[in-house]
Amino acid sequence: MLFKTWKYALLVTAGLVCCTGFAGSAVAETDFAGQRITVTVPYAAGGGADLYARFLTPLIAERLPGQPTIVIKNVEGAGAIAGSNQFEQRAKKDGTDIIAASASVMLNFTFKDQRAQYNLDKWIPIISSAQGTVVYMSSALGIKTADELPQLEGKDVTLGANNPTGGDMRVLMAMDLLGVKVRPVFGLNRGDAFPAFERGELNLDFAINNAYQKLAKPLVDSGEVVPLFTLGFADDNGKVVRDPANPDLPHFLEVYEKLKGEPLSGPARKAWDSVFNLNVMATRAILLPEGTPDEVVTTYEGAVSKLLADFEADPALKKKATDLLGEEPQATGEAATRNVRSAVVFDDEALGWLRSWLKQRFDASL
Repeated sequence: MLFKTWKYALLVTAGLVCCTGFAGSAVAETDFAGQRITVTVPYAAGGGADLYARFLTPLIAERLPGQPTIVIKNVEGAGAIAGSNQFEQRAKKDGTDIIAASASVMLNFTFKDQRAQYNLDKWIPIISSAQGTVVYMSSALGIKTADELPQLEGKDVTLGANNPTGGDMRVLMAMDLLGVKVRPVFGLNRGDAFPAFERGELNLDFAINNAYQKLAKPLVDSGEVVPLFTLGFADDNGKVVRDPANPDLPHFLEVYEKLKGEPLSGPARKAWDSVFNLNVMATRAILLPEGTPDEVVTTYEGAVSKLLADFEADPALKKKATDLLGEEPQATGEAATRNVRSAVVFDDEALGWLRSWLKQRFDASL
């Protein structure tokens, strides 16, 4: 199932060429020979989004006509807002400017930070990358599967988190919907939370799939940690299924339906879907600015499709991609657009439910 979305992308691209060819001409490609493509990374060098951009964009450039030069431009500041605003204001619309967006770029726009003067919903995704999440807890709490979560009533369940409105929201919200009252210890990022969990100072934790395999899985194997569930993964039709990186674990919606006797629905489901799309399905993406011509977009999509096919054909390249991107399929074309749009445009009812929940649960606001 690894990188299966490339097949979809190739079919889309081939279909465009075929249909246009029937009319008498092929889809025009943009030749980038002698050009320099600037990649805005609105974060400091060395972080996750920076590594993502430095891995993917040179490989995409190699597959663009003319094999242009890639220049990474780190513009940090204001929680990724400075670089994103600069991209909005200055990006050329000829394909020579692209941006690497990560979760904070999405969050700032979605929750309408007044400093964020960029139109992320108008930018054009050429690839989006999901990051699956595994939720696990200490075996000292006495349960062995997610089915036994109701047995935690009255127990002190503690989770290290940065704040209730950032990336930790997805797990705080999931546990709350499942009826487990978690006591968060705020002010801890993921790098601080896991060591505290490992020392026994916290008893609930979560990690993206790659980090889970490296850090938590050895503790699962030794019996010190119990994996509960993943947050799931959306297939090509948008249906939430089990995470391909951890297919033996149920996903959150499965656990909810089993424990509650009915599927999650109503405003809470809308809010969950929005948070899921924001924090799982579109956590990273490479995008072109609004107004980029169709032929440039098509050229980029073709290059990404070739790259995803090469991931499958070249075991060494595939391993590098899996190590950095994870085992989740990468999305391009319509799938990438759907993932990003679903992440950054919240339904009013979903946003209302989320604001009410944050206020009541943590006295926090967006």
